[in-house]
Amino acid sequence: MSKGIIIAGFAGVGKTTLARKYKNVIDLESSIYKWDNTGLENIPVEARKGTKRNQNKEWPLNYTNEIKKQVELYDIVLVWIHPDVLDIYDKYDISYILCYPDENSLDIYRKRYEERGNNQEYIDKVINTFDIRKKQFEDRQAKTIILSGNETLEDYLLKSGFNLIEK
Repeated sequence: MSKGIIIAGFAGVGKTTLARKYKNVIDLESSIYKWDNTGLENIPVEARKGTKRNQNKEWPLNYTNEIKKQVELYDIVLVWIHPDVLDIYDKYDISYILCYPDENSLDIYRKRYEERGNNQEYIDKVINTFDIRKKQFEDRQAKTIILSGNETLEDYLLKSGFNLIEK
């Protein structure tokens, strides 16, 4: 198999759904690698977001090593888009495409976060910092996918001719 692509996707673009549906796509949920989740194993990952936890002592090498491993096995590897972690990707020479919504879609994203069980603190933080994040993304020298309205990453990939293999 040839080396896959890495897409750093904003919260709510459809990373998890895409990975559940297609066998050549993996979603590397960063919080599993970044945080010590001891005692939280029975709480869904989305419900954990925004909660106070200790950082995993192996972060960020545990995450970057996993990305490098999975890009050899999958056509599309979906990863975290936070600016701090984008700097880590750059440091470890991990090439990525940015994927985020346009600013007119934030109400749709707020609803997605609520429907998937994110807590209000997390939702407010993501929505209220979007303008800052968007500027940080625009300042990077990376390819971008900007989604509008209800468009998901899956919609974009299918429209663009990516070969997604259903499970």
